Amino acid sequence: MEQVIPSGALRRQPGICLARAAQGETFVVLRHGRPIALLRPPREEEVTERRSATLLWRNMRDLLAEGRRKPLLITWYGVGTAVLEPLPDGYQEGGEP
Repeated sequence: MEQVIPSGALRRQPGICLARAAQGETFVVLRHGRPIALLRPPREEEVTERRSATLLWRNMRDLLAEGRRKPLLITWYGVGTAVLEPLPDGYQEGGEP
C-alpha cells in the first residue's frame, strides 16, 4: 500500500523521501490535496530518463510536472534511488485501479 505525501513535504525533506523509496516504500505525491504522481523504488533493468536528486530539490515544480508525463529515475551520486512517475490509468485513492 502506498504512503501519501504532500509535495511540500517532498520539497522540505527530499533526502528522507528518496531514502525511504529506495528501501521499498511507494508514495502518492499530492499537490493541493490531489494525487499527481508516484514516487517508488526503481525496478531491475528499468530504462527511464535520469534526473539528479539535487535537480528534484532545486526545481521541484518542473520535475513534478515532468514526472506527471513520463517516468524519471531520480539519482543520488549517480545511483538510481527512486522513480517519479505518472499515476497509473484508472488510479483511485485508497485502493487498486
